[in-house]
Amino acid sequence: MPFFRKNKKSSKSSAKKTEDTAEMSASKALKQLVSEDEGEKVDLSLRSILGGDILAGGWFRRHFWYIVLCIGLCILYVGNRYYVQKEVILQRQLDDSIVDRRYKLITISSQITERTRRGNVEKSLADTTLKTSTTPIYMLTVEEQDTAETE
Repeated sequence: MPFFRKNKKSSKSSAKKTEDTAEMSASKALKQLVSEDEGEKVDLSLRSILGGDILAGGWFRRHFWYIVLCIGLCILYVGNRYYVQKEVILQRQLDDSIVDRRYKLITISSQITERTRRGNVEKSLADTTLKTSTTPIYMLTVEEQDTAETE
């Protein structure tokens, strides 16, 4: 039994030592992050970043407004991209609408031309009293004296 008691005491003391070393390393890391010294290197690890220790550091405090500016510019860039993309989609829709209307115009114009041809007009007037003229067109001769008097 004395062996187990001794081992228990040693395990308690080793646990206390590991707690003390962990506490000391955590306090050192916090001091490094908070310190204003340029010469000291800050130990960046995933744990310190996720834990928020980096936000208390001098580097972050010095570059805070630069980071805010970069984030603001990124937001403006993305927002501008979405706006321009929306405008391009609208422009394409309007272009398609113009092309459709031009096609309709061409179709309607050809239909009107077909209906107003002389042959089609005569066919539509066949059962009415209106007829095409059989007498030739009269040509009126104008003499030069008549044109001088009007001037």
